[in-house]
Amino acid sequence: MKKTLVALIVLNVCAVSNVFAAADANTWYGGAKMGWSHYFDASGDKNFSDNASSATDFDFDKDNASGGVFAGYQVLPWLAVEGGYDYLGNMGINGNNGVAGAKMKSQGLQLSVKASYGLTDSWDIYGRAGVMGYRAETNNAGHNNFETGVRPLAALGTEYAFTKNWAGRLEYQWVSNVGNANQIGISSDVSSVSAGIVYRFGQHDDAVIAPAAAPAAAVPEVKKFNLKSDVLFGFNSAQLTAEGHGAIQQLYHSPEMQAAKNSATTVVGYSDRLGAADYNQQLSAQRAQAVVDALVAQGMSVQSVHAQGRGESDSVTGSSCDSHMPKSQLVDCLAPDRRVVVEIAGEQ
Repeated sequence: MKKTLVALIVLNVCAVSNVFAAADANTWYGGAKMGWSHYFDASGDKNFSDNASSATDFDFDKDNASGGVFAGYQVLPWLAVEGGYDYLGNMGINGNNGVAGAKMKSQGLQLSVKASYGLTDSWDIYGRAGVMGYRAETNNAGHNNFETGVRPLAALGTEYAFTKNWAGRLEYQWVSNVGNANQIGISSDVSSVSAGIVYRFGQHDDAVIAPAAAPAAAVPEVKKFNLKSDVLFGFNSAQLTAEGHGAIQQLYHSPEMQAAKNSATTVVGYSDRLGAADYNQQLSAQRAQAVVDALVAQGMSVQSVHAQGRGESDSVTGSSCDSHMPKSQLVDCLAPDRRVVVEIAGEQ
């Protein structure tokens, strides 16, 4: 019953997860944990061993320290694949009638899918479901026996992000039927409660709009607003996302834009250097026009705003991104080049 309940809770968390707190997709993370393990639902062969044949029942010392290390890949904002090593501690086994004590210890490598649900911008809950390849060993009257196998694993936890890169984790984990009683004399479920620390690699700045410094000159002041194309549009698309519409609305209602919304405004689209130059030029122009249309829909005069596409020109990254990088790293490195700049001339 306990096993079924844990599995259902994990599956439910995976099914409803649609919010994620404080981590970026397509990034790696790693960490370590320490805690306490508990062996339960233990069962043995008929006599456990020839040495324990005079015992009619056993007492179990079930609790012990545990720990491990783990690493994962954030596939989607709410979904990750995680693997790691766990030391599950040991369990003392003492028979009655003067039978000598024995001990079982276990450890394993695990692989699981982790689904998260954000409660706030920095705090989420999560569930993991997967398998553990374990090694269980018993020591009884100087005789060692070990056995290996694969068992289901489930976990529930919560994670709090202290910064963009560092987070703390508290987790309950359960592994089913570690050990084979027919081979090493004993089998047991193993649960653990642990506290861990997580480091997330490659986290990005969350800022969407960054007003550029206005040049000091005698000519009319020009205000510039930089918008990230990766936030405004989906991959290889000139269709504004819901988040993109929100960013345009935020920009339009900003005090700087309201003070100069009747002035001549130019929306300039840029691309990174990946792909054909002609295609990048066309896509940058289409994205600039999409932003113009959104500003007009907010209330800006259609006569005072127009679009330009400049493709790969005016690169922000210059030569800092090595073309021999893996594709995903190169795409991330070139992100500052994919932008839309709104330029507003001095107030008329």
